[in-house]
Amino acid sequence: MKIKKILDGFHNGIVIYPEVIALIRSGGERRKEFVNYFIKNKDREFALAILDKFIEIRKQPDGEMPFEDLMLACYIVGLHGCVADCLKIWEAKEADFDTWCGLDSELMLFAGIQQTHDFLSRQKSDEAMKALERLEYIDDLEGYFSATQLPWYI
Repeated sequence: MKIKKILDGFHNGIVIYPEVIALIRSGGERRKEFVNYFIKNKDREFALAILDKFIEIRKQPDGEMPFEDLMLACYIVGLHGCVADCLKIWEAKEADFDTWCGLDSELMLFAGIQQTHDFLSRQKSDEAMKALERLEYIDDLEGYFSATQLPWYI
């Protein structure tokens, strides 16, 4: 299934079928294909819907959603550069204890450390304050985001 066809189906019915989730989670070259697509073609609505679906699956009792797949979905959301999405990524991080430990906080910072810090500082929610507190431990993204190499989970 081609990415364009998946996106057309999503936008025509606002449904993400299990086959689409399995395809995104399939690993290897397919993951790279998705990331490369979203580097060139922005579709924030789809990216957020996928992350929401992955969070929903992770929170289910059987939790059949490895945090590496959540990280991929967070990465795709982050590629859109919307600072407000840091709170959605924080929600993913807080899905459960294992995810909190495993999902990289750096994924909240696609808009930049200072921009994200400023945004979270202006928010009044407890979640924003917790996310802001976590950012205090991150001072350099140069080693995390690379223009030449995709992260290990992709």
